[in-house]
Amino acid sequence: MELNIAIVDDTLSDRLRLKSFIQNRFALSKHKLGEIITCSSGEEFLKCFEPKIFQIVFMDIIMNTLNGVETALQLRAEDTELLIVFITTSREYAFDAFPVHPFDYVLKPYTRKDVDRVLNEAVRVLSAQEPSITFRVSHSEYTIPLRLISSAVSHGHYVEINLADGKSLLSSMTFREAEKIFADDSRFLLCNRGIIVNMSQIAAQENGAFIMKNGTHYPIRVNGQSKIQAAFHQYLIANMRANVKRNN
Repeated sequence: MELNIAIVDDTLSDRLRLKSFIQNRFALSKHKLGEIITCSSGEEFLKCFEPKIFQIVFMDIIMNTLNGVETALQLRAEDTELLIVFITTSREYAFDAFPVHPFDYVLKPYTRKDVDRVLNEAVRVLSAQEPSITFRVSHSEYTIPLRLISSAVSHGHYVEINLADGKSLLSSMTFREAEKIFADDSRFLLCNRGIIVNMSQIAAQENGAFIMKNGTHYPIRVNGQSKIQAAFHQYLIANMRANVKRNN
């Protein structure tokens, strides 16, 4: 595996220091370090950014003009697979960054050991075989990683599989079959009759509906609404705790 990594920080000494840590980590690794670029601002990185080119970006949260969270929101809109690691001076900023679904956080002043920990986990995640779903569309068979699926919606005897990038596929499986498949993954929630959503793809919850990152609105079933909302809140809390735990 060859990794392309970006560093976005408005302090030159911090950029050079982090770059050195990363290069040392991969010097004797079986995983190759491809391109590593440094940028002094979010605007600079957005100009050279292309989806699927970078696997990891270390992003300083506090920067002049466009901050790290604002920059990351634009990156996430174009690349749902990018691992975003925020660099921050306080854990308080971690909760501001949650809507971006960051991979991890590095607290300043960080050490080489802190960076190695994040990179080791990133390599493990990127190397791991992801859980996926295989289904038929017409006469073709598709295998899609579950994390890239935004929702599954019943359409008569078919199920529409909606992807995070806005595309959709109409599968010939039944909704009951879909329920069994997604039941094994804690990210997926049955929010209404014939509607399953990936909670990691929810951008907001408003007026009794889930608003997905791709802009789709899904109404939450009135009967059992409090239970569904509680399940979503528990998911959010579990993810926050997991992020904080990784940084302790």
